[in-house]
Amino acid sequence: MGMFGKKAKNETKCDVCDLELPTPERLERHKKKAHGNVPEKKMDDSGGNIGEGGLW
Repeated sequence: MGMFGKKAKNETKCDVCDLELPTPERLERHKKKAHGNVPEKKMDDSGGNIGEGGLW
């Protein structure tokens, strides 16, 4: 019958962060939001410029 069997592992578990989600739809939404299109961080090089503003 298989009504109370375990779900497939790859169906609801994130392969990036191993987070277990209740439905495959939630998994797709999680992957897009948490792991998709991550921009690179910019280095803060406003050290010596006068017009940039800063601590000193």
